[in-house]
Amino acid sequence: MNSHDIQSDSDKLKTDPASMEMACHLCGAAGLWEFPEFRAFRRITSDCRPWPAGGRLCVCPTCGSVQKLIDEVWNREVEELYAGYAIYDQAEGAEQAVFDQSSGEASSRSQRLLTALCREIDLPAKGRMLDVGCGNGAMLRAFSKATTGWSMAGTELSDKYRRLVEDIPGVESLYTCKPEEVPGQFDLVSMVHVLEHIPEPAAFLDRLLPKLVPGGLLVVELPYHVANPFELLIVDHCTHFAAATATSLLERSGLEVLSVAQNWVPKELTLVARKPVLLTPVCATPGNLAMPAMNWQDCVEQRIGWLSRVSSLGRMLSSQREIGLFGTSIAGTWLFAEVDGAVSFFVDEDPKRVGKRWQDRPVYDPRHIPSGSCLMIPLPFALAASIFRRIARPDIEIRLPPRMIV
Repeated sequence: MNSHDIQSDSDKLKTDPASMEMACHLCGAAGLWEFPEFRAFRRITSDCRPWPAGGRLCVCPTCGSVQKLIDEVWNREVEELYAGYAIYDQAEGAEQAVFDQSSGEASSRSQRLLTALCREIDLPAKGRMLDVGCGNGAMLRAFSKATTGWSMAGTELSDKYRRLVEDIPGVESLYTCKPEEVPGQFDLVSMVHVLEHIPEPAAFLDRLLPKLVPGGLLVVELPYHVANPFELLIVDHCTHFAAATATSLLERSGLEVLSVAQNWVPKELTLVARKPVLLTPVCATPGNLAMPAMNWQDCVEQRIGWLSRVSSLGRMLSSQREIGLFGTSIAGTWLFAEVDGAVSFFVDEDPKRVGKRWQDRPVYDPRHIPSGSCLMIPLPFALAASIFRRIARPDIEIRLPPRMIV
């Protein structure tokens, strides 16, 4: 796909009657607009496995929410994907590191999230906390280290990580039932990269909120496609939230949104909301989410065009010489597939990933990039530029992606 293939005429979005018949799974309004050019991209799973092209990306003209078309094909793909899901496989289960773009200092995403939360919100000395979709316990582990006097629990689809989770100090149990079936109530409920996977997020929240005590806090962490277009390519992310759509969704459930942050974790959205003493959900009438001020059709078209230019640059470079890719997560793995595997090595700053192999290629520390190599950094431009300043050497060529309209 080339950038000149991108269509900007809004009427060309309405090419498939099937998408026009589908209802928005955020506001319920009928008539999604599809971006047909998106179907040409290869995709990536949330556990970083290359996936074939053919995804269907839409926007709701009523509320502006960006979403996948939830049809039989999507459901079948996601069922297949989750059957073999492997969390943080690149680092043998260790949570992905987040790097300070000035110092290069690394911390886990959960640690960074909790540091910001404790700075923003005065948590009580004691309480009960539930982490929905806890995976192998990264958030629970960070919460255990950051607090004392709290009892914790987690939910997951299977008991694959039961031993890891229940060995965390303060964890009472890992529950494999639905979140609303977990015994008792909680003072804090967290959902870290969960809500974007849920095909009916409003109904999910309505079932979950009785688990939260009056005055209790809900912490929601979401990927943010505006800052990170690669998030649009993730197969099993069915809603691509922005601050406005996420806020409206929580408020429609009757929550008071206390904080919406775009800088607690790079490329992500963090929302903190409180359950009022008297919960009064807004009536779930189709179309009752307010249309955000931004034109989300234009925003997504710009990001699809940017992804196309990143793909084209990768193909051009890999056709001329051997190249390496920076990063072993979503972006790097996606581009590896887009250039048909014509990559010699990966580079990563995370010491848990360095020295291993990814996609059957070696993973180098930036200090050990082979002299004379060409390295491409497939990340949003500002982030790629900050990495360039940290790792640049006179004996290697580093290529940055195109700039992107913010």
